This record gives sequence, structure tokens and C-alpha cells, in this order.
Amino acid sequence: MKLFKSFKSKDGKTEKYLQKTSDGHIIETGYYNLDEHIFCISSQVGCPMDCIFCATTSPVDLLNPKKSFIRNLTSEEIVQQVKNIFLRLQKNSKIESKKILFSYMGMGEPFLNYNNVINSIKILSKQFPNSRTTISTLGIKSALIKKLAHEKINTIIKLHLSLHASNDTLRKKILPKARKINSALKALKYFLLIRKTSVKVNYILIKGINDSQKHAIQLVNLLKFYPFTVKLSNLNDFNNLKSADLNKFNTFEKALNSRGIKTCRFISTGTDIKAGCGQLRRYYYDKNKK
Repeated sequence: MKLFKSFKSKDGKTEKYLQKTSDGHIIETGYYNLDEHIFCISSQVGCPMDCIFCATTSPVDLLNPKKSFIRNLTSEEIVQQVKNIFLRLQKNSKIESKKILFSYMGMGEPFLNYNNVINSIKILSKQFPNSRTTISTLGIKSALIKKLAHEKINTIIKLHLSLHASNDTLRKKILPKARKINSALKALKYFLLIRKTSVKVNYILIKGINDSQKHAIQLVNLLKFYPFTVKLSNLNDFNNLKSADLNKFNTFEKALNSRGIKTCRFISTGTDIKAGCGQLRRYYYDKNKK
């Protein structure tokens, strides 16, 4: 795994790195210098989930222009992906080895590459003891979420469920490869009870699709028996979709809060270099192009 190209956001807080595997494929990794140092790690070359709001499923790749997914990354590749960036930043005195977050919210569905992801977490937690890990999943493998709860890993692991819909029918439209919501929620609750850590439900507000008061009430009914926090996010425009406007955002959040659902907000950084959530993709740079 070799780092060969990087981009820096205008505010200087975000950098995106293009890295090449030994067999010539490209992955993108994000680094975010916020309250802590965040590495947004890719676990697959591309992604097979076909979420309608995510650019990872729409590669710009001259080697495989019609494939949204190529293969899983090995644990060695995942670890090297992080070390390439960390060592570069450390060399430039931009980072200290504390308050580090390795976030598996980059390219790919981590639970479709479970063994390599878990092994890489174990390795990284030893090499960077002052770190924690967050894994984001569509809940595609409920049994593996429960298995994760019992893994012997010497670091804090937090879990986010990418929900983005208030019922199964709508979720299938937004996340075509998603499974039933209730099985994922039950697995998340099990994980929370065993690991004694926080769990969040990610919900991107998409204009005209999942941002109505009806959807908010459905979401309340879906989550009212679970101790989860809903992380409400804006959509980084893609595929002719738009983020809900601020008024809709506020009204949606108020409907949840007034009915006992805890929320937090998240706004992507680094969108000017396509490093925001849902913007990472395979990008193959032809040797004759810059």
C-alpha cells in the first residue's frame, strides 16, 4: 500500500489521501484534525452496498470503470493505510500520538470484511494505545455485531448503525442491500449491553425522501425502546439528491427531542476536496494526467 497523492481542504483541517494497492487499485482515506485526530479508514476497494447517496458506489476508475466493488482489503493493507498517513503527519509535526480515533467509516462495509477489520483493530490498538475505534455499519450482519461484542480487543470500540430511514420499505430504496431494521437494532442493543459503550444511529436527512414529520414520528416509534442517540447529518449532494434545508432539519430534530429521543448533529468537513461523508471513491489517475 503506497500513498501517492494528497489533497488539503481550504481550512487546513482536512486532508484526503489516495493510496495504491500492490495490484494497482486505488483507495481513499480521510484525515480530520478536529477535537481529536480522526482517520477515516477504508476497509474495501469500493463498496457493494449501492447506497443511493454515496459516491463510493460510483467510481471514477479507468481500470474497472463499471465495477462498484473490487475486493476486500487485507488487515495488512488496512494497517499500512493508517501508518502511511500517520508517519507522514508525524514527520511534519502535525500530530501527536494521543486522542486518536480510527473510524471505519470510509469506503466499504466493514462487516463484509469482518476478520481483516478486527485483526487490523487489534494491531492498531497495540501500536497506538491512546486511540479508540468507531465502526459504522448498515447492520448487514447482525450475528457479527453480536460477535464483536465479545472480541478481546484492548481499546474502546463504538458502533454506529447507518439507518437513514424510518421503515424497511423506505430503507430498501435508500440502501438497496440493507437487511431488516429490527434485527440490526436488537444486535446493536446487545452490543451496547455487553461492551458498555455508546451506540449511535446515523440518519442523513435527504430532501423529499426521509425528512418529513411522518418520517420523524415513525423514527420515534422505531427507537423509543432503545437507548440510542440519533446522529442527524446533512447530505453531501450526490446523484441529484439534495440535503434537507435547515428548517426541515430543525423541525425533524425537534420532533425527536420532544418525544424523548436524544440527538446530536454532524456536518461534514473537507467537502471542498470531496473528503466529506459519502464522498470517498476509487479514483484511478492515468499516468499521463495530473
